[in-house]
Amino acid sequence: MAFISHKFGKTYFTKKGRNKNTPIIWLHGGPGGAHRTDSNVFQLAGDRQVYCYTQIGGGKSSATSRKNWNIKTFVEELDILIKSWGLSEFHLMGGSWGTTLALEYYLRRRGKGVASLVFQSPLFSSLGWHIDAKRLIKGLPRKTQKVINTCHEIGATDSKVYAAAVNEYYLKHVLRNKTKLKQGNRRPNPNGGKVYAYMWGPSEFEPTGTLKNYDRVADLSRIKVPTLIVCGEHDEATPETGVRYANKIPGCSFAEIENASHAIWVERPARIRNVINDFLYETESL
Repeated sequence: MAFISHKFGKTYFTKKGRNKNTPIIWLHGGPGGAHRTDSNVFQLAGDRQVYCYTQIGGGKSSATSRKNWNIKTFVEELDILIKSWGLSEFHLMGGSWGTTLALEYYLRRRGKGVASLVFQSPLFSSLGWHIDAKRLIKGLPRKTQKVINTCHEIGATDSKVYAAAVNEYYLKHVLRNKTKLKQGNRRPNPNGGKVYAYMWGPSEFEPTGTLKNYDRVADLSRIKVPTLIVCGEHDEATPETGVRYANKIPGCSFAEIENASHAIWVERPARIRNVINDFLYETESL
């Protein structure tokens, strides 16, 4: 296992591929999530290196104090890693919360070193995410809707009935494979779970944490590098919202992956790999 030590602790990372073309840095979701060494994201490796790491506070990376559970810390951590890896230029990509971090890095560092951006299932507005979630919840059975809404009203988001209702939503819009969803839920990540609850909330569709007022939609027009947005057909980061974001970024491309929800790399790895590789080919041919 490879780690990089720094002022926040130790960051666990994985690197695969040959150092021939511009490398990729992939940012996982969360906050508080973790990367996997067997992730299908590494299918992008070959004649280019792919770097994945577990953001500080989650998985095998060091636990941190609550004062570090913020965007500034995660951007600074990424800065440290880029310098440690000796990268001067790279394609910056991420999924879900990883797109938030990628956007923040680009804006706060004025695009330094970023050759292109890929936003898979983006989170650029917590309010927008919540509005989409409320609409998607209405597509669930009425009994499930009632459980979710009631638990939110009375603060019972730690109840078993709420967990069951959340799971029903996840099976439709997060990962449409019951076995793999169960496996993911069983994967231990106690420290990361605390970061997620603090920064986001009790579930995917209810932002109550420090990110509840997050909104960078107005800054999307500041992006000046080739950009691709990808959403799944059944994604909780809805294709409709993805198209709206793409239209705000000069020259941005958009792709919808059929028969996929939020976990596109689990559900349709070959399709998203091809979409991203086509984008990189066009970008690097300019």
